[in-house]
Amino acid sequence: MPSASTSPTLLRFGILGAARIGPEGLIKPARDHPEATVTAVACRDPARGTQYAKKWGIPKVYSGPEGYHELIADPDVDAVYVALPNGLHYEWTMRALQAGKHVLIEKPITSTADEARQIFALAEEKGLVALEAMHSTFHPATQRVREIVLSGELGKVKSAEVMFRVPTWMTFFIFEKNDMRYEYDLAGGCSMDMGVYSIDAIRYATGNETTALEVTSATATPHPADPTRIDRAMHATYALPAASDSVTVAETTTDWAAPGWGPFGLLPRMPVDTLTVRLERGAVELYNFVSPHLYHYIAVRPTGDSEGAATTAAAARTEKVYRYADGRGGEGWSTYRYQLEAFVDRIRGRTPWVWIEPMTSVTEMETVERVYAKVNTSSSRV
Repeated sequence: MPSASTSPTLLRFGILGAARIGPEGLIKPARDHPEATVTAVACRDPARGTQYAKKWGIPKVYSGPEGYHELIADPDVDAVYVALPNGLHYEWTMRALQAGKHVLIEKPITSTADEARQIFALAEEKGLVALEAMHSTFHPATQRVREIVLSGELGKVKSAEVMFRVPTWMTFFIFEKNDMRYEYDLAGGCSMDMGVYSIDAIRYATGNETTALEVTSATATPHPADPTRIDRAMHATYALPAASDSVTVAETTTDWAAPGWGPFGLLPRMPVDTLTVRLERGAVELYNFVSPHLYHYIAVRPTGDSEGAATTAAAARTEKVYRYADGRGGEGWSTYRYQLEAFVDRIRGRTPWVWIEPMTSVTEMETVERVYAKVNTSSSRV
């Protein structure tokens, strides 16, 4: 790949934060994209920033108290990837937009819906692209589930459910000891992390991605790191916009440290990552809705017509989709690679295969706010 200095066609990225998500979220996908490259990273800690840049082959490192400012001001940076803790997304996205940079923002886009509105208003004013990095939306498997659900093949939506649970034993490999997710001032909490994936999956699959859901109940399990303000787990129910004569409901269960089961909880659980949509004449299930590029299956299970007539067993099927129907994409493409394709296309004036509209990100945060409000009895979250 030609260097950024000799190829004006390359979109040059700078990363704010030497984050663990950086390699999968942008660095590796950019290596495989003919129009993208990572030219800079900013990190408060000089040693960590230098090590990160060396490991991933990033030419420039900005560090110290002015490091973020310096990266944003760099004329050789066209787009900024905000990989900072949740509570810093709004400030540094707004600064990057003010500096004339396109911005790819890790999910959740902000801490509040109002902050998200301000980001998109400024991006529109500046003629720039701002995108929430809800990477799972861009995968062909996600699109296929939505297509099946909205096609009418199995009738109208009756209910939807997400189970997204990480067992305690896995958290030692996924989270750091003093993880930013446990800090209230950085907009931590399970619902701000796993919860947005779950809410997004239900809304997108059922065609309600631009609507904030009505939250009918919410029950939080406190996290020991901050039991009065941070949720370790959340169970919430929702009323989806009516798609049939009966009530259409949804449910999310998220837990990033699910204890074991059996006597004294000694038996380890396995992770669960499943979206299920139940319709009038059957159900559609997507296993591994967050990272379908690693492995997934789409189970389509017809149960009969609206009068209960039996459907032939042959109608039931399992699909696996790693490319779009017209062949676009690649067998080895991750969700992040599909996301990068869309982001670059949008900036270059091409129509992306899939796009997340501003209202989708705004109403996602409105829904999260409603979940916490349903739990709250004070200024704390849980």
